Amino acid sequence: MTTAKQRKIVFIGILFLITIVRFFHFEGTVDSPHNWRQYDTKQYIDGYYYSDAPFMEPTVCWMGGHKTLVLEFPLPEYLVAKLYSVFGPHLWVARTFFLLFFVLAAYYFYKVLRVIFEDNWVPELATIVFGFAPLSLFYSRAIHIDFFALAFAFGMLYHVLLAVRDKSWKNLIWAVVFSVIAFLEKAPYTFYLLFPALVYILQQKSFKWFLPRSLLFVVPVIALFWWNSYSRTTNELIPDWYFIPSFNKFTDMWYWYFGTWEQRTNSANWITILERLRFEILGLSGIVLLIVGLVLAKKNRAYWWSLSWLMGTVLYVCIFFNLNVHHNYYQMPLIASLAIFVAMGLQRLIDFLPKKAIKLTLAFVLPAIFAVESMRYAETNYYTTEPMFDKIALEIKKHSKPDDLVIVSFGGLTPQCPLILQPANRYGWSIPGTNLTTFLIRNLVKEGKATRLAVVYDGYFTGEFQLFFEGMENKVGVPLDDKGKALYMCDLK
Repeated sequence: MTTAKQRKIVFIGILFLITIVRFFHFEGTVDSPHNWRQYDTKQYIDGYYYSDAPFMEPTVCWMGGHKTLVLEFPLPEYLVAKLYSVFGPHLWVARTFFLLFFVLAAYYFYKVLRVIFEDNWVPELATIVFGFAPLSLFYSRAIHIDFFALAFAFGMLYHVLLAVRDKSWKNLIWAVVFSVIAFLEKAPYTFYLLFPALVYILQQKSFKWFLPRSLLFVVPVIALFWWNSYSRTTNELIPDWYFIPSFNKFTDMWYWYFGTWEQRTNSANWITILERLRFEILGLSGIVLLIVGLVLAKKNRAYWWSLSWLMGTVLYVCIFFNLNVHHNYYQMPLIASLAIFVAMGLQRLIDFLPKKAIKLTLAFVLPAIFAVESMRYAETNYYTTEPMFDKIALEIKKHSKPDDLVIVSFGGLTPQCPLILQPANRYGWSIPGTNLTTFLIRNLVKEGKATRLAVVYDGYFTGEFQLFFEGMENKVGVPLDDKGKALYMCDLK
């Protein structure tokens, strides 16, 4: 019989293991995948630290001198900026902050499962899967808010379960507090936990007790509506730079969140998501154990509770389809729900074996195989950098003043791209090369007060653009490679 103390020691060991492996990729620059998203988060942090931006007015670097853009609730970025004041503005400080909230998410995930799975090792096994899934390995140490949001979402669920089990007002209040932060950060990562919470309430025959008290959860809903209203009102103040193709004021977000029905009927989109589940969460070993868990673990009394969580995340994908198609990190809520069934599959195999020695061997070997497979995929496909972008950013920083508003153009950069401006520590605009015209530049000088131009070009300009550039002052040309690619900069007037 395993004691509570032994299980605690095992869990601490697991938590230590899944934390320590993150430190292999803790230094260096912001890396991919989705380094643009991390740079936007980093800009929020830097805006608070360097520019002393008000909490309610976080900044982006790609809207010229306007700067303020409100999307998610900027609490984690603000807290990191405060840590910068103590430890200095270092990347490792931000990474440590977000890693700690990954640890908190793993802790609450485990505690939730300990409430539900009382007499087996599913909580420990699921925590290993949660910690070693490739998406988890990368984003847990990235400059990225998602595990911050998941930590509060899982904390909310844990305190709801305790409140129901123990008829505890204290835990109910904590659940509301956690839910407010979770909803403000990322409501899509939180709402689906209603399903496992409701199933548990019904299983505990506590519906009559919970129903009148559930009115407390109007608070996070009100907070979310308030924040959405504030963000829309604030973003409506963004200048209407109509002359920038695909410029977005972020006031009408319906399509961005939900997409279209046609997207959902396109099989290629579903294949994209399923392939991410296969490679970036489960791997081959995880798929096998998932199937075992889904098919053979039905006798586990927590099966239907676990299925409600899984179906909740499936509903989440179906609702927020556009986000899930375009960004792999939006599959992170699926890590937890799939990890439970992978763990249930492994537990079923362990229960099937006759000898204790074989059970223990399997309990070590199969999680180790999953961990090695996941780390191998992550090492092969993640942690990549873009030296050319870094080089361009460094040269722009060298050849411009801190208060310059810089128009940057390089290849297919979108108008919402921070990949050059943010590491250059400059505000300005990001314009795709195909959209850069003298008309657009003159409009940004007139309406946005642009002061500096930075264009990456193969060879040298021709035609109208050559005449435009040569008529400017303080021109600089910096070779970027041995094939003729160069960065051209000039003052704008």
